[in-house]
Amino acid sequence: MAAIIATCSAEAKRGEMELGLRGKAALVTGATSGIGLAAARRLAEEGCNVAISGRDSERIAAAVASLAAASSATVEGFPADMRLPGEVRALVERTVAALGGLDIVVSNAGTHLPGRIDEVSPEALAAHLDTKVVGAWELAQQAAPHMRARGGGRFIVVIGQAGKVPQASAIASAVVNAAQHAFVKSLSDELGRSNILVNAVCPSRIATPLTGKLALHDEVYLGRSLEQQQSRWGADVPLGRWGEPEDVADAIAFLASERAGFICGANIDVDGGHQRSIL
Repeated sequence: MAAIIATCSAEAKRGEMELGLRGKAALVTGATSGIGLAAARRLAEEGCNVAISGRDSERIAAAVASLAAASSATVEGFPADMRLPGEVRALVERTVAALGGLDIVVSNAGTHLPGRIDEVSPEALAAHLDTKVVGAWELAQQAAPHMRARGGGRFIVVIGQAGKVPQASAIASAVVNAAQHAFVKSLSDELGRSNILVNAVCPSRIATPLTGKLALHDEVYLGRSLEQQQSRWGADVPLGRWGEPEDVADAIAFLASERAGFICGANIDVDGGHQRSIL
C-alpha cells in the first residue's frame, strides 16, 4: 500500500509541474545575458526549441553555446537590431525557418535609460522608444500570423519598474515603459480572440549585469559595488534581498505555459514585493 501511495504521489507531483511547453518554438530577444538569457535557458529546460537574438554576434554565439550545453533542445541565434524593422522581419523569418514555426515570443530587448529631462536628448529618447516599443510592435506584427497558423501562442514583454514607478532621474524609461504597458494591454485585446495571450513581466531589484552598473535614485553609497550596496538596497524589498534572473525566467515560463491559459493583458511583478503600485 505504501508503495502504491508513493507512486501516485510522484505521478501527481509530475503532473503539477508539467507546463506543456515541450516541442514549442520560442524566440527571446535581448537574450545574450541577464534576464533574456535566463528566460531562454528556462524555456529550453522545459523542452522548447529556442531562438535568441541580440546585436553582438560574438555574444550571441557564446550564449547559444551555453544554452546548447545545458539542454537537448534546438538552439539558434540570430543578430538583430530591434530599431530596424527589416532586421526584425528577418529575425522572425529565420526563427520560423529554423524551428518550424513560432509559439512563444519574449520581447526583452532594451535597457534602462537613466537621466533627468535636461540630461537625455530627444535622439536618445527616440532610440529607446524604437527599441522597446516600435521594435516590439514590429515583432508582434510579424509573429502573430505564425502563431495564428498554430492555433495560438504567447507574446510576453519584459517591462522595467519605471513604467509603474516614475521618477525624475529616469524620466525617459518611465515614459517608454509606460508605453509598453499600454501596448501590452491593447495588443492583448487585439490578439486574444486568436488565442494569442499577451502579458508582461515586470522585474525590479534583480541582480543582472545591467543593475551592476546602475546608480539608483535612492542610492546612499555612491561609488560602491552592487554587492557592497545590496544590504542597504535590499532593505527596501520586503523579502530582504535582491532576486536573480532565474526568478524572472520562472514567471516567463509560467506565462508561456498551458497553466496560464486564462491570463491575458496582465502584468506580473517579480520584485520581492518592492514595487508599491497597486495597478
